[in-house]
Amino acid sequence: MQLFRITKEQYLENLSGLGGSYEDGARWNLPGTPVIYFALSAAVAQLEMANYTVNPRMVPKSYRLGVYQLDDAVELDRLDPDSWPKGWYEFPYPKITQQIGDQFLGARHSLGLIVPSCAIPGGLGEIVVINPYHADIEKIRLVATHKNIFNPRAFLGV
Repeated sequence: MQLFRITKEQYLENLSGLGGSYEDGARWNLPGTPVIYFALSAAVAQLEMANYTVNPRMVPKSYRLGVYQLDDAVELDRLDPDSWPKGWYEFPYPKITQQIGDQFLGARHSLGLIVPSCAIPGGLGEIVVINPYHADIEKIRLVATHKNIFNPRAFLGV
């Protein structure tokens, strides 16, 4: 399985889970909970990044799109759409999404939990919340990086 994330080049191979989401919390984790967020497609990673910039063409030059390979034998959990909490896609995000993520991460029974991406309407895109303390973290390998995250023609009207 391929996973994707956009981060500063120096952090592409850092899977400690002690980055910005650890410090500040995020949609699927409370502050102080180690976590790594990956997208299940490059396109979702790009749209997720667009949530954090005024203009996606202004992504800092030090950022790269990392392509990772996860051993196919590793099973990931999936949050069933019937149990998505009300308002999971809203910003600011509801506390319940952080509690769901923290409960999953604290249990440490699985490497990752697939959840809907709020960057795509209706949960049509997915991300995976990765537990850096799970033994299978070693089965994630960076296999490629891309300097040009967005096509130069993208967002010309912005």
